Amino acid sequence: MRIHGNLGFMLSLLFTAGSGILFLQSWELDYYTELGPGPGLFPRWLSGALLVVSVLYMIGSLRQPVLWSAVMPQGRDLRSVAMVLASAALFVALLSMAGFVLAGGVTMTLLLARSYPWLRASAIALSVNVLIYYAFSGWLDVPLPSGQLWEWVG
Repeated sequence: MRIHGNLGFMLSLLFTAGSGILFLQSWELDYYTELGPGPGLFPRWLSGALLVVSVLYMIGSLRQPVLWSAVMPQGRDLRSVAMVLASAALFVALLSMAGFVLAGGVTMTLLLARSYPWLRASAIALSVNVLIYYAFSGWLDVPLPSGQLWEWVG
């Protein structure tokens, strides 16, 4: 039974604590109302199920430890994970200033540039983001951020 360095145990502890908090909070909501199931029905069952699964995973991780070194990517794979995380952070940083199309275009270009030439990666990224922007704003009537840059330009 190994706890130190056991990633599975640490994650199951985190999920157990989180689902336990949600389970306790779900008791403050009505389980059933005059009209049928209340707002506490699904949170109580889902957080209860997550709590049971988390405890079972905790027991399993004590029997067979999942070590950090066994699941942490190495070399090129680690760089790929870091690139995805960095591009997600860049997207969030650029979103309010540049808007969805440009922020998504820049981050998608950075991700695609590892596999495609820069010009092709930029064309794919911008066309996909423009298509998504118009699908949400035109067809679905859900506005996406256009950014402060467009206010300054036009």
